[in-house]
Amino acid sequence: MRHRLGIGLMLAFAGAILAQEVTPPGGPSLPDWNVLYGRKEFTDAQSMFSGYLRKLLQKEQQQRSKAIAGLSSAEEIRQYQREARARLRAALGDFPARTPLNPRTAGILERDGYKVEKVVFESRPRYYVTANVYVPAKGSPPYPAVLAPVGHWGMGKTFEEYQRLGIYLARRGYIVLVYDVPGQGERRQYFNPILGRSLIDPGGSHWFVTLEHGYAGAQAILTGGNYASYLVWDGIRALDYLTERADVDKERLACTGTSGGGLQAELLSAIDERIKISIPVCYGGCNPDNPARPGLSITDIDALIAPRPLLMIEATGDPRPGVMAKQERHQEVTHLYQVTGQSEKTRFIIVDGPHGYVPGMHQAAYSWLSRWFFGKNVSAESLAEPVTAVEPAENLNSTPAGEVATSLGGETVFSLNRAHAHRLAADRSKRAAAADSTRWRSSLTERIQTSIGFDPGPRPLTPRTLESIDQGSFVLEKVIYYSEPEIYVPAVLLLPKKQGPRPAAVFVSEDGKAVQGLLDDYLRPMAEAGYVVISIDPRGMGETDPEAPRSSKPTDFKKFVHDSESGFFYDSMRVGKTVSGMRTRDVLGAVDYLAARPEVDASRIAAIGHGMGGLVVLYAAAFDGRIRSVAATGTLASYSSIADSEIYTHRFSSFGPGFLRDFDLPDLAALIAPRTLLLQNPVDAQHRVLAPETVQRTYRSAAGIYEAAGQRDRFRIIDGATTASIARRYAALLAEGPEHANRGR
Repeated sequence: MRHRLGIGLMLAFAGAILAQEVTPPGGPSLPDWNVLYGRKEFTDAQSMFSGYLRKLLQKEQQQRSKAIAGLSSAEEIRQYQREARARLRAALGDFPARTPLNPRTAGILERDGYKVEKVVFESRPRYYVTANVYVPAKGSPPYPAVLAPVGHWGMGKTFEEYQRLGIYLARRGYIVLVYDVPGQGERRQYFNPILGRSLIDPGGSHWFVTLEHGYAGAQAILTGGNYASYLVWDGIRALDYLTERADVDKERLACTGTSGGGLQAELLSAIDERIKISIPVCYGGCNPDNPARPGLSITDIDALIAPRPLLMIEATGDPRPGVMAKQERHQEVTHLYQVTGQSEKTRFIIVDGPHGYVPGMHQAAYSWLSRWFFGKNVSAESLAEPVTAVEPAENLNSTPAGEVATSLGGETVFSLNRAHAHRLAADRSKRAAAADSTRWRSSLTERIQTSIGFDPGPRPLTPRTLESIDQGSFVLEKVIYYSEPEIYVPAVLLLPKKQGPRPAAVFVSEDGKAVQGLLDDYLRPMAEAGYVVISIDPRGMGETDPEAPRSSKPTDFKKFVHDSESGFFYDSMRVGKTVSGMRTRDVLGAVDYLAARPEVDASRIAAIGHGMGGLVVLYAAAFDGRIRSVAATGTLASYSSIADSEIYTHRFSSFGPGFLRDFDLPDLAALIAPRTLLLQNPVDAQHRVLAPETVQRTYRSAAGIYEAAGQRDRFRIIDGATTASIARRYAALLAEGPEHANRGR
């Protein structure tokens, strides 16, 4: 059944029409096709979306802080930790079964006061972890052991500060396991032997780590996991390795790391209680390393460590606001230690020095370990450490070539995630085959809406026409409307001068509503042919894009992984939303707006999208039967193709957590059936136009629904379409009669 606007919305709309603003003679000269430029009330346009997400994040954090502050007994703390740990496990996704580690020692370096074992083990079958084990040369085993996940340094375990940490503690009676996390050291996931570097690293710097984590991590999120789950599982299996060693005291295990390794220390200590002492240093990793979700903040993760000894170390070389925020976070966690009468088991200290793991931190860590493992305070003399030469990286490599990819091969994060995606596809097929045919549409719609975090509630709209410009054959109106109280959507409305209600279209381009070529090739011709067209910039796009103007595709992987779209992607997940879900709401706001205009035939509304814009119009049409026809041009054909391709070129903001667990894009086509759907030049993971027969195979189930409804001609897959032919097809969509509207929804 067609959705109807509320009376209040209609009155608000009518008032806005009567109060249209026309730029007076002598007023400011503003650009014809941009809505917000030159208007003071919209000076925050390019920060609107990020500001909105920031407020939601702050609200989420305040709720978590309030929950922790409200705990007043040991039993309340235990219950809170059980629930928080369950949320952490859910955020990380399912862990694989424990399989044999198959450890092997590639060599041993004998040094003064310690030795270094070069080790390889398998955290999953044929998924190799390279590590160095620093072993004391004095004393008697079993020794206490320290797990040291490496931070975001490309050289991984051979990074000088980690070498010095291992040497320092080994000479004092500790076994230290320093291991390469995936994406660095000998475990580069995208290593190219011809280039001699990571394929996705544009400059060969050691900061390629964040690119590898982000790039593979986005694929993992599509299947319901994330990069953090791969990191954490490696750490858990590294603990397994330590406990299998005869020279390790299994009751005295600790974990410490710096930067991204500090975040790993927090996560591993929160999830694995075999870790008795936790020492995160300069802690905080990149976005894909952090599994925070609604109801689970980094403060919750730290609180899961209580009441085990927790020493949190920061450096004066880190940005001061961040250090102060961490200190405040520690104060919140300290409340749990106070409630249980164990305040002495946690401290926050700041050490002079740069970001990293500097000697003063070694000494603080050793003192903390000694206090809680052996109940003793160490002397100043025992803390002193003479400068020791470190090894060149090749001396510490656990593989012959210094790269797992060329020496051992095996699995990568990508290959493991691809296999997971295939299993999910099989599961979806089984569910579809077993589904009740009378309920499949509503259940599929509900599942997709939940998966993308779509809010189907009323949209405030409160539209305003900011300016009207006579363009000869049509009038151009510059419009804004609100899809949420703090989210305004700029749009240009092209109104033909022909009388009577006209067919209308919502147009969404990933490059913005006013991109060169869009106006002359599509919008103007449709308006001149007598069709009403509204071209919009959903939140974070076009005029509200923080990086506008931008190219539709990043020029290198660094921009790809670290641009504002990536930020929207991660922040949205932390508040239980997705970018696609929120932008779909913006598109449906445009449908609300058109349906209320007297110039529009509300039974003949179409939605047209280019590139990423095609995705959101597909979602909008799947959810709202008022859209009686839809066209997506140059749009991704399936999320499965992203999981299947090692290299992809679609922005993260098109993805969301567990999409492939719940649905794929052909399911949207199934919900649109039997209304008209054009897929023009659909593309694969690398934006290559797909052959029609490939798309037909991908959309076989959806095509079957059209066939069963006797509407096969309404589902069209077209490749090689030129601008002119695409424009003609858009016009044909709008020319179709109202009998094509799907009134049965």
